[in-house]
Amino acid sequence: IPFVRKLLPGRSAWLVTLAHRRVGLITPPGNPAHLVSLADLARPGLRFINRNPGSGTRVWLDAQLKKLSIQASQINGYSLEKATHYEIAQAVAEGTADTGLGIEAAALSFGLGFILLTTEAYQLVIPAEKWPLPAVQALVNWLQSPAAQAAIASLGGYHTAATGTV
Repeated sequence: IPFVRKLLPGRSAWLVTLAHRRVGLITPPGNPAHLVSLADLARPGLRFINRNPGSGTRVWLDAQLKKLSIQASQINGYSLEKATHYEIAQAVAEGTADTGLGIEAAALSFGLGFILLTTEAYQLVIPAEKWPLPAVQALVNWLQSPAAQAAIASLGGYHTAATGTV
């Protein structure tokens, strides 16, 4: 909510939860580098692939690195960026990176390992003036259905207990 208020100052909006998603380190199968936490990213020789600046995952990572007193310059590959979680997983699958931060669904889609670091709410922000539109209401109603929750859960790495919550 504070983030939405910052992005949309003085505007009313509705938040609708799509799901809670699992975010962590994507690794080759079996986690050959024996990674356990973000602190491992500063390990010499480890090749990291990063998300693009401004992405929620990158914002979270940078905040965590600050808490751990880890500088970007200590991480080999910090400046190598991909725009999506699936591109991160692809880089790990192809062997161009040893790890990257991404969602579990991306790791599963490539048959990769995954080390859970956090779970985050993934929500739609709907401006109040758009809320009454029939298409918006249809989407919210669908998200509240068991069929929608099953479809989202089937992707792997998503928890749907709050899906459709306004």
